[in-house]
Amino acid sequence: MSISRMAAGTPARAKLKAQRNREYADSLGWGAQLKLVHSTLNPGRRQWNDVALIDETRKWQARTGLNADGIIDPRTWWFLRVAAGTVKDPAISSRLPGSGPGFYAYRPPHRRFGRPEVIRALQVIAAGWRRDHPRWPRIGVGDISLQGGGPIPGHDSHRLGLDVDLLPARKDGREGKTASNRSATYSRRLTQELVDRIHANGVLQVHFIYFNDPHIRGVRQSKKHGDHLHIRFRPRRTAGPPAAARPHRTAVPRTTAIPLVAARPRTPHVTAISPSTKHGPSGPYGRLVASRPGRRDATFSYHFTGKDVLWTARFIAGETSGRDDVNSRAVIWAMFNRYALHMHRHYPSFWAFLRGYSTPLQPVLQSWRATKRSMTQPDFVRTGGAFSSPPAPPGIPRGQRRRYLDLQARPWHLLPQSARSMAERALKGQIPNPIGNATEFGSTYVYYRDNFGANPNLQQWQRFTKQFAAKKRWIWKPVRGIDQTKNAFFVNPEIVRLSGNATATVLRP
Repeated sequence: MSISRMAAGTPARAKLKAQRNREYADSLGWGAQLKLVHSTLNPGRRQWNDVALIDETRKWQARTGLNADGIIDPRTWWFLRVAAGTVKDPAISSRLPGSGPGFYAYRPPHRRFGRPEVIRALQVIAAGWRRDHPRWPRIGVGDISLQGGGPIPGHDSHRLGLDVDLLPARKDGREGKTASNRSATYSRRLTQELVDRIHANGVLQVHFIYFNDPHIRGVRQSKKHGDHLHIRFRPRRTAGPPAAARPHRTAVPRTTAIPLVAARPRTPHVTAISPSTKHGPSGPYGRLVASRPGRRDATFSYHFTGKDVLWTARFIAGETSGRDDVNSRAVIWAMFNRYALHMHRHYPSFWAFLRGYSTPLQPVLQSWRATKRSMTQPDFVRTGGAFSSPPAPPGIPRGQRRRYLDLQARPWHLLPQSARSMAERALKGQIPNPIGNATEFGSTYVYYRDNFGANPNLQQWQRFTKQFAAKKRWIWKPVRGIDQTKNAFFVNPEIVRLSGNATATVLRP
């Protein structure tokens, strides 16, 4: 079979794409396997030409999470072959265990293979679920993929190690399937929390979730998805053919010069974004105030905005995994204190201060120590340059983790429900201050591990935290009800002195 030529009057951009497809068809060899290509892209289509091929390729790429340009380049061709089962992808080789913290598998082992990052994302989701719901049933995990990918009985998808079936949450405390999202045992509240947690997993971006409850946010409806959630993760940019299967760069010959066509100026299509999506919810919110007797600027007052709430929710998701507990509230109040008593002089808004202070919210990591911890992670993204000033050792590149870059771009409705609720309550003055004048916090547990290569016991951690505080000239002491092994809280006497022993308060709207 050969690829058909395009009819006269076809748009110039489509002609360019068709030309690229013809070149790749020759260099990659898929021109001789058009039946395979057509049946994988859309087995129900009967009439094919260049335009149809571009259109169906673009749709398939969009469903898969690839760059939807309609061109069957080496990466798309590899994914098509894996989906068709003509090659095995060595990356689809990690098998989810039969059970683990927060989850159990209800399908056979040979149907639970996925890409390593998919398996890791599932384990992170389940571990967070177990942490927040230790007495509730575990998450039920169904089919993922066969080892190496390819067709799997009972599914049109689940071929690329990116799809996962999960059971919705139940309200009766039992594990197992519910008949549908209309069943008496189905819990919409817990299922919404599960969906939020999936989107906020921090390991791998979610492409879409199919589930037929129209009242659940963050899902799409699709036939036969009333009794389970179907998750499609987006493949990482590095996912594709292994090195041995990649064509040489010269494998795509330019047999015909392709003219550069100037695009006509067009008015860009702008999708309306609601305030709740772009800048957080609309409020109203309270005011952060601090009274400092005897000072020229005796009273500080700042009115919170929807954007402050949005970035506070991201801050909670990044610093405390979105947990709504006393430790998370203490972290928020440390930020309130620090901004009201000192840092408002340097940042015009609370959200800008959070972005500058919080490691997960920084576009590029500012600390070489934090970068050193992150640079070995597989999702570390280099942004160019390196730390050059002492005491940073040579060879530490500047960058940020992909999970945090994704968090910084995550819209309000996809952040964890617990983080959103806590952010709104905090900025409305509904969360009391549990830490007094503390303005600093840090995970001295992690710092100890970085220094000594092992986790400390309680006595070692306490001794290290006291030494850390003394070195910084801060004050540290235990606070009732707060587990400071997660984050230790410190009072900075210098800030207290400069602020005239002031205290911060959030006034309700």
